[in-house]
Amino acid sequence: MSGSSDNKSEKPTRRRLEKAREKGQVARSKEVPSAAVLLGGLVVLVFSGQAVLRTLEYEMRHAFDLRIPADPSITYLSGLFSSMGFRVAIVLFPILLSVLVFSITANMLQGGLVFTTQSLGFHFEKLNPKNGLKRVFSKNGLVELAKSLILLVAVAFISFQVISKYFPIYPRLVLMDVRKLFHWTAAISYEVFIRVAVLLSVIAIADYFFQKYRFTEQLKMTKQEVKEEFKETEGDPTTKGRIRRIQREMSRKRMMSDVPHADVVITNPTHYAVALSYKIDSMEAPKVIAKGVGFLALKIRELAQEHGIPLVENKPLAQTLYKSVEIGDYIPASLYKAVAEILAYIYKAKNAFIR
Repeated sequence: MSGSSDNKSEKPTRRRLEKAREKGQVARSKEVPSAAVLLGGLVVLVFSGQAVLRTLEYEMRHAFDLRIPADPSITYLSGLFSSMGFRVAIVLFPILLSVLVFSITANMLQGGLVFTTQSLGFHFEKLNPKNGLKRVFSKNGLVELAKSLILLVAVAFISFQVISKYFPIYPRLVLMDVRKLFHWTAAISYEVFIRVAVLLSVIAIADYFFQKYRFTEQLKMTKQEVKEEFKETEGDPTTKGRIRRIQREMSRKRMMSDVPHADVVITNPTHYAVALSYKIDSMEAPKVIAKGVGFLALKIRELAQEHGIPLVENKPLAQTLYKSVEIGDYIPASLYKAVAEILAYIYKAKNAFIR
């Protein structure tokens, strides 16, 4: 019996996913940002690669043609490298910025923008070497290690294939001028990066779905956990029923306390009772201050009799008022005439009695 209760066979609920997100736990693949950065960097290089090559070529020619003093000072060398580095940084800055944007965008597309301070807290268990070794040699740790090794071997194999294709050119590189040297270096590197990017993209897509599947499996719940969460979010049905009963009782007591302030109670004569109040100076129309059916109607009639409130039998009007007007609302215009006749009769009877 306990084994079946411990079986996490239920999919995680929305609340479970929200709690995990609050802790910064979402389904993410580390390979997706890597693939996005590599592909994005290659796209940017397609459009700005010529400018980068021209800048690097100019700096290299400038460095080769530069006549350095026989006894250069630290100030001279620092100024020289600073100026060269600044010019190169200006050209590389858009590429680095685009790489950063691609990385952030790839992470946001996987799980949205998640910010939490819980992971910033200090946890002593993280300093325990035993826990660290458990994470390294756990099932997930071994999967990540195998994935990294496979990726490393694949990248090495692709690089070797591309580099070996250009073996006849390498002896001549030392005899080429700067422009040709840059051309062949960039061409070989670009071909390697293209092939690695395609491979990494395929791996990233597969890894994302794997991480999503594993994340869902880790958050699966038992049937008992689903029931407990339902009680937390929706409330215990027994407790909710008790609260509703208490609310109805309080509402009924408030309603009954208003009956002595009514001007008339309209009945049908036994099943329905509707108490009306009308103050000419403060009300735009007669208002229903209490109503009931069955036993509650009987209590309204008894309370009205105790306080000398007139009871008027009008079966159609009583049923219409009960069904169409809520407590505290004014009667609709369609009932003005019928109610006005009753109130006029009551006021006339009161005046005659006073005389």
